[in-house]
Amino acid sequence: MICISFVVVFGVTYRLNKEYLEKSAETYMIVTAKTDLLPGEPLTPEMLQLTEKPVFGLGEDYAAEVEALLDKGPWYVGDIGFGAGDILRPSRLVSASDRGGYWQWEFSRLDQVRLIAVETSLVRSSGDWLWPGTFVDAMVYIPAKESYEDPQPSRIVGPDEDPLLRSLLVISKKNAGGMSLDGAAPDDGYSRDVLPAVVTLLVGEDEVDRIKALIRYNEEGKIYFSPTGKQAGNEDWGR
Repeated sequence: MICISFVVVFGVTYRLNKEYLEKSAETYMIVTAKTDLLPGEPLTPEMLQLTEKPVFGLGEDYAAEVEALLDKGPWYVGDIGFGAGDILRPSRLVSASDRGGYWQWEFSRLDQVRLIAVETSLVRSSGDWLWPGTFVDAMVYIPAKESYEDPQPSRIVGPDEDPLLRSLLVISKKNAGGMSLDGAAPDDGYSRDVLPAVVTLLVGEDEVDRIKALIRYNEEGKIYFSPTGKQAGNEDWGR
């Protein structure tokens, strides 16, 4: 009996040790940080790499494919950050929707863009038919100027008269308190909290003349936005 018991204990111990060693030796290719990732940074493919890591102790919080991970984003690095070579833990990432939406993420990772805010209203924002990613043409109403020396009649300036007013990209819409109205709808009729007051536009870094024109028109008259029907995606935001 002693011998049999010894053989059984030895066999069980041997099997458990073998399974432990096999599991410890097994590896997966998983996503890791290629460089140090600082908190708040937008996550891009250049920051990531696939690295062979032991399965033992890996847990469930990891990503096996860079493309599949980014397809679920866009992502920001969370408050803790990652060191170079660290396993990228999806639970420590923050989605773009939690940080202000897609266009805030897009702006934070692009180098050659500028923002310009334009005063608006429910009427001038096409009856609230403006959303992030919408391309619009601007129409400017300039009131008449009463002057004995040089009176000027009222006029309307559009893209035909000034090409700088054509194909402007909307990235956000806010109320007078600065709160985002993207996707907002009144629960019980309209109130001032859900009425648009400012529309933010994304332009190229070199389009200073366009920014100056919008500022001048905003001061001299009222800017009305007419959506063109075109929607911007990742690949054509600046076209």
